Amino acid sequence: MTKKDIRHKLSVITFAAIALILTACTNVPSSSEKVAKRASIYPDYTDIVMPYNIAPMNFLVQEKGDECVVKVTDASGNSITSSGDNKMRIHFPANKWKNLLSKNKGKILTYEIYVKNEGKWLQYESFSNEVAAEAIDPYLTYRLIEPSYMSTGNIGIFQFNLETSEQTPILTNHKKKCDPNNREQSCVNCHVSQQNNPENSMFYYRGPGGGMLMTYQGKVYKVNTKTGDMFAGTVYTAWHPTLPLIAFSSNDIRQSFLSINKGKIFVYDYRSDLVLYDIKKNEMTHILKTKDQQETFPCWSPDGKYLYFCSSDSTLTDFTQFKKMKYDLKRIPFNEKDKSWGAVEDLYHASSKGLSASHPRISPDGKYMIFTVAPFGPNAYTQKEADLYQMNMETKEVSIITEVNSNSSDCYHAFNSNGRWVVFSRREDANYSRPYFFYFDKDGKAHKPFVIPHTEADYNMNLIKNYNVPEFLVGPVKITQNEFYKMIEKEEAIQSNYASTNSDTTTNDKDVDTYSGASKMSQKKD
Repeated sequence: MTKKDIRHKLSVITFAAIALILTACTNVPSSSEKVAKRASIYPDYTDIVMPYNIAPMNFLVQEKGDECVVKVTDASGNSITSSGDNKMRIHFPANKWKNLLSKNKGKILTYEIYVKNEGKWLQYESFSNEVAAEAIDPYLTYRLIEPSYMSTGNIGIFQFNLETSEQTPILTNHKKKCDPNNREQSCVNCHVSQQNNPENSMFYYRGPGGGMLMTYQGKVYKVNTKTGDMFAGTVYTAWHPTLPLIAFSSNDIRQSFLSINKGKIFVYDYRSDLVLYDIKKNEMTHILKTKDQQETFPCWSPDGKYLYFCSSDSTLTDFTQFKKMKYDLKRIPFNEKDKSWGAVEDLYHASSKGLSASHPRISPDGKYMIFTVAPFGPNAYTQKEADLYQMNMETKEVSIITEVNSNSSDCYHAFNSNGRWVVFSRREDANYSRPYFFYFDKDGKAHKPFVIPHTEADYNMNLIKNYNVPEFLVGPVKITQNEFYKMIEKEEAIQSNYASTNSDTTTNDKDVDTYSGASKMSQKKD
């Protein structure tokens, strides 16, 4: 743990202690004047369904005043109260919050907000939230990165305890960046697990000593996934739900920076194929290898019988025509016995509607798929028009998730282990993305989303980093940063074997990082 992480942890503990003192003797005003509107609060934690094991959902009261008090009451009359600090920030006492929610699974809580302005107490209209009967997975992983598109910077993968609001690093590039004379590019990204299991997970470390860092059954491995005639290493990841197999897309990713377009950047695939990695055999084989199509974003069905992916018939020869790239949803059957593949099946033809589909994810019960739809391309996070859609996997009916989408980019979603909670990334402005959650009930209905809760209600207001690729875990990653660094600095990467019959080992693309699939070159467009 770095000094910065220790300071952050201590500040959270100190802040919580102060909040406990402030709330220990809070009383609701004995008299007040009612106001015919709701108080404005940030984050917007009104009219939501929330997990019973979520950390205190503290908020900032954005009304003119000197003091504020919030009272939360259940149907039986049990309540907790909290008074705001000098910035009108509400901090609910953690133990009382936890007890109240655990006793009200499937029930309603009512919030009353009082604000003292110019010596007079005002009572705003109350609002209600529902406590779900299903828990949310206790951990969320993500990358924190500046939205400046630099080749190097302070980057790390972190895990966030949703029950306590405590953030700890899994791996950062701090060791490389603490030396001002070290200008080597180093980056960490894309932490993905098998069935939300922290013991079977992987991410990439880019730069000297880099490769795919994989934890499997408690052991750590560093693997060079580029082998045979693959033009690049692996990028987007999908663990098989039960077998020691990982499906990857192998992508040659390019970036175009725009000066006359309303978007800042367009990220696209110059080439992309699908490959399968057998962990036990350390063996890579091609799933789909095509010259006239792009395949990316693999996703397994919960039973492991199908691999879903996105495919485009538009191969980009002139990057100025990026808006013509449209992706459709497809799937391919998989035979577990002999690890063979069937014929590709069309699933959703977004391109016929002038749109592009990406990032399919199937609910754990196999009943629904959620995916992203945008005007063009495989990467939707820079497009404000990007929205979440869902498909009924039995009827194949597709609908937009109106309860969730916003005027900003909504994408990069993931289900938790029981399928009732979904996390997604919302780019609230042109720069910063934040993880949001929503309840996804057994009938396939989505409910109003809410942003990740922090001890300090205005934490995200002051954070100048993006949360990137949020994923759920049922427990914490226990491998330490030192163990990962030892693997990076001292251990040679295991070279994966190539088992496809059409290998051409002479193929080598100097513009692609052979260990991580990262593009070394980017293009600019005025």
